[in-house]
Amino acid sequence: GKCAQAYRIEPRHQSPDGLNWTTKLQTKESSETKMTDATGNAEGEKNASRWDDGISSANGLLAKCFTSCDADPKGSVHRAWGISLIFVVVYFVVSILEMINLHRQGGSKALVIAAIWTGIVHLILAVLGTFVLKRFPTNFSVGFFLGVLLVLVNQNLILFSTFHGYSYGTLRTNNAFANLALALCLVLAFFTLLLVNFRSSVVVAPIDAKGYNPNTAGEEGDSYQRYEGSAET
Repeated sequence: GKCAQAYRIEPRHQSPDGLNWTTKLQTKESSETKMTDATGNAEGEKNASRWDDGISSANGLLAKCFTSCDADPKGSVHRAWGISLIFVVVYFVVSILEMINLHRQGGSKALVIAAIWTGIVHLILAVLGTFVLKRFPTNFSVGFFLGVLLVLVNQNLILFSTFHGYSYGTLRTNNAFANLALALCLVLAFFTLLLVNFRSSVVVAPIDAKGYNPNTAGEEGDSYQRYEGSAET
């Protein structure tokens, strides 16, 4: 009973200055949380600033590389795509010859399929890219087109390492197909960088794209046009 009375007289949860220990602890934790949040926000802003600086540096480097195309950026993109189409058509023809070569000489069935399939994919790329650049160069379509280009650039590099020096079939045909895949890899990589640098000169709002019918367009196209107009102002 005396112990309980002593506890009631001098409670342990009271600090010398009369404040509740729980209240002081909560105040301290709240202060530490605010300091942690402030530190995290500062680090996040610092990392975002570094990221923006890196993107600005990369854009500046691309702009320096394509300074000669500044006079006619859209025309430069279209001419570069025309040159790429020549390589794509030649690649499609060579892929058919490579498929026939491997099939007659008993080559790997997987490589036979790979040869003809990549030729078909590049033919689809030619149609898709021409439609995007000539008829519907919106933000979404151009971004999608750039993603496909990056995939095919990596694919052609893998095809070069796979078919170069392949022993089955005619070695000359295998090397020709591999070297053409490498050349197309470099051509598409160059075109990708060119399109990334001048994408702002190529992209238009959907309402400005060829074949756009305002009578059948929904609210999405209208809102997109308003967004583009507000961004420009």
